Amino acid sequence: MKPTNVQPAKRRFVVATTALTLLAVAGGQSVLAEAEESRGAVVANDDLNILRERILKPLLEPVPEETVRTFMDALQSDGRWPDIDYKDHNTALWKAAYHLSNVTTLARALQSPESGLHGDESLRSAVLRSLDYWLSRDFQSSNWWWNKIGVPRNLLPTVLLIEHDLSAEQRSRASKILRRAGIGMTGQNLVWVAEITAGLGILENDPKLVATAYQRIADEIKISTREGIQPDFSFHQHGPCLYNHGYGAAFARDCSRIATQVTGTRFAFPSETIALLSSLILDGSQWMTRGSVTDFGGEGREITRKGQNAHYLSTAAQNMLLLPTGREMEFRDLEARAAGQPAPPLVGNRHFWRSDFMTHHRPGFYTSARMFSSRVANTDGAYNSEGLKSHHIADGCNLLLRSGLEYQDIFPVWDWQKIPGTTVEQRAELSGSPMRMGKTSFVGGVSDGEHGLAACDWERDGLSARKSWFFFDDAYACLGAGITCDSDGPVVTTLNQCNRVGDVWVAQDRRVRKLGSETNRLDAPGWIWHDEVGYVLLEPGSIHLHNGPQQGSWREINHRYSKEPVVRDVFSAWIDHGTRPQNVTYAYLVVPGLTTDALAQYVAHAPVTILSNAPTLQAVWHERLRTAGLAFYVAGKVEIRQGLTVAVNKPCLVLLTEAPEKLLLSVSNPMNKPVTVQLEVSRLVEGEQVAVLNDPQRSRITFLLPGGTDAGKSVSRAYAIR
Repeated sequence: MKPTNVQPAKRRFVVATTALTLLAVAGGQSVLAEAEESRGAVVANDDLNILRERILKPLLEPVPEETVRTFMDALQSDGRWPDIDYKDHNTALWKAAYHLSNVTTLARALQSPESGLHGDESLRSAVLRSLDYWLSRDFQSSNWWWNKIGVPRNLLPTVLLIEHDLSAEQRSRASKILRRAGIGMTGQNLVWVAEITAGLGILENDPKLVATAYQRIADEIKISTREGIQPDFSFHQHGPCLYNHGYGAAFARDCSRIATQVTGTRFAFPSETIALLSSLILDGSQWMTRGSVTDFGGEGREITRKGQNAHYLSTAAQNMLLLPTGREMEFRDLEARAAGQPAPPLVGNRHFWRSDFMTHHRPGFYTSARMFSSRVANTDGAYNSEGLKSHHIADGCNLLLRSGLEYQDIFPVWDWQKIPGTTVEQRAELSGSPMRMGKTSFVGGVSDGEHGLAACDWERDGLSARKSWFFFDDAYACLGAGITCDSDGPVVTTLNQCNRVGDVWVAQDRRVRKLGSETNRLDAPGWIWHDEVGYVLLEPGSIHLHNGPQQGSWREINHRYSKEPVVRDVFSAWIDHGTRPQNVTYAYLVVPGLTTDALAQYVAHAPVTILSNAPTLQAVWHERLRTAGLAFYVAGKVEIRQGLTVAVNKPCLVLLTEAPEKLLLSVSNPMNKPVTVQLEVSRLVEGEQVAVLNDPQRSRITFLLPGGTDAGKSVSRAYAIR
């Protein structure tokens, strides 16, 4: 029957179009416009069919028949599953939603040509019966997200798969639920509701609604100073909160998938939109990973979800390879790297000035510094009882990844007041919302693309400090100065707290020994070694070590999980500054990828020197690289080595490298405001904005540091030495 219906319709359209064209030639221009509109409608409908096919294609992949039969056997006569708690009130992992997931599985098996149950009538009955059970009761959660996004998003695949089997009443009820997603909101939330709306438009053959929905998604792929993609390609959601691996992960994955679905149709994204999406993925999110492992500083409250990884970037890269980006090689490398496959490593340093975040990549390791300020929040709120102990996750968090297993599944047993890199007053318990804005504005970094310096003027609940990190090729230095606290809890700076791997060795009193699994206090150790990483004190002092089992539960940090005890062996090292410290300091060096013998040799000839560790200036020199990092909290001057001094007239961050016949300078304003910095250096140089002083061996260089969306970004220049 279908062939005999289709062909005459085509003939009727051709005849009508020809007739209308002849009338237009005779002067009926309005009729021609109607004909063009008719053609447009046909094209639009063709595009809707293309979209429908592309959306359904992955859904028509076969599903395990054993799973399908299990669902069918368990399904009750009224359309419910007895093992699902339809009265569940969990706001995060709402158990009632499993019902819709089951229905989709059945619908996929019914429609998949490769399914052994394709077109099976008993399966069709099960799909419609279970769908009816939900539609007739319209279950809703106490969490708005499920009602406006989660439920419509889970319902949409089923109704698209079986739209020709739906009764008028089922279609009406399903449309009512889908319309709750009404387009609005920002960032990833907008992408979710707009995609649902596009699906509704496809279901109702409404090309205008589909066009509106996809246009809103394309419009959201933009540079923003609110939520979404930031000018530095970090990603914010829930206010100024770094979220590349949480909401930003879904944004990258979903937008790249949608871009492939609409390409070649009237709904296709513009080339500049594809370029921005490429930059979010390649210049932002991938720099916050090592291989298939994410930096948990970019996960918000999702740090407390099991199984977090960077596989989403592999999926996004696969999608982007289907589009014309001009960055195919980068996406191919990312696809492999994020999937845990061999690929060229990232090498370089990135400062995300919109998010108070610096990342540092070398072939053998990855590290970062996560801070927050009066501009940027520390983390997300504990919504849906997730991220319950994340209060200090941005208090100078400085993680280290080599194998990628360092922090795997450690979070239930973590001491959340000893997060790596942080300086924290230890309290009896963590309470209240973990989310907060910082109190200070001097928080930022300077980078030349290869090396970097991150620094912050730190203040929280009566505790203040100046903290900085100097990232080089083979090591990084961590400094703290002016540490002062006016309350009674002991103040601790944590070097690391990670999964224990093998033995722990320490050099002390001119000998090297292996430590047992007890907690130790080590006075004036030369160095500590664990998992091929060396920790070297650069100032006299003591280190506390824990080297053994710790216990906790997932429930303590995320209420969607059980209270079942979790035990893991943990390596933890920290400096105890005591109670009510006044203007104390710390300084240590982290050297990854060395044996104990190699570490001993490195320490004996360490290329790193502290030039200053004071509340006014923190500065480090790396002799082999001929590179200095200078954190000027006030205007000042420093001698880097004999005959080489640098002075500035404003607080700023400076990175300086001496190269043959060149001086490389990078400068930034960590207060993220436009400012003019005059830097004097004891060299006669030529280049941009240089003035020679009365002293023939001194030059004054002017840096006009940017404002607006680039406020806080580094300005880098190369100068020829005369």
